[in-house]
Amino acid sequence: MLKKKIKEYTFNSPAKINLGLRVLSKRKDGYHNIETIFYPVKIYDKIEFTIKENPEFKKSIIKIIAGKNKNIYGKNNICYKAVLRFLKEFDINNSIEIIIKINKNIPMGAGLAGGSSNAAAVLKILAKHFKSQIGLNNITEKLKKIALSLGSDVPVFLLNKAAYGRGRGEKLTPLPRFKINKKILIVNPGIHISTSYAFKLLNLKTQKKPLLKGIKFYNPQNTNLMINDFERVIFKKYPLIEKLKFEMFCLGAEFALMSGSGSTVYGVFKKDMIKNASAYFKRAKYKVFII
Repeated sequence: MLKKKIKEYTFNSPAKINLGLRVLSKRKDGYHNIETIFYPVKIYDKIEFTIKENPEFKKSIIKIIAGKNKNIYGKNNICYKAVLRFLKEFDINNSIEIIIKINKNIPMGAGLAGGSSNAAAVLKILAKHFKSQIGLNNITEKLKKIALSLGSDVPVFLLNKAAYGRGRGEKLTPLPRFKINKKILIVNPGIHISTSYAFKLLNLKTQKKPLLKGIKFYNPQNTNLMINDFERVIFKKYPLIEKLKFEMFCLGAEFALMSGSGSTVYGVFKKDMIKNASAYFKRAKYKVFII
């Protein structure tokens, strides 16, 4: 009788916000050079990962399940692509079935990079599972290569720390002193915005100099530099998102900004003010998180 092996993993996949997001120039490869400060936040998708090794399998089988939706987006799912590219990069030809169940909590198309975080989680789990097979030679650089091929936000989730990002976002400098010691209110209005659509609206034709590189820690006095270039075009297209940011300040936020290419807006509050602000946005039926 052929021996079957089953291994299960569970991983909490976090979201991120951007404290400043400046689009500096358009690249010849069609992407854009940016600068940003990535800040991971404690909003999680739960990834349940099952690997079945069975010599009877003639090829690798990959299944993605998100809620009741099996094989969500099929082969276009970023986690599906992450598995394929990992197996190819490390030349793994095992007879395996991989089942990935994604319990979504991070809003999609919201500027919080939930999909990118899920893909990074998949890479980490695969690296752990196959560590004896792939060895340690250049594994970090190979994972970064795969991550960037999947999306510009994926590499930062391999690091999963506050970091200054340049290039497409993959050139990362950790910021160990960057810590927000106040409460963060994160509000999502339920508007789905694709990053490619946001860049198309931006229609960048000039080059800009970086301004965020010198910021090493969170200071309200530096927030005038922490602008998000996407706000200019997204607010025109979706006035409701601009209204959210305005309301954050009205409710006492010392700093508020749209995250990524939208639609989520976050605000930094003193502890005694965030409860009232949270209740206000919950009454409006938005998705609200307090970090």
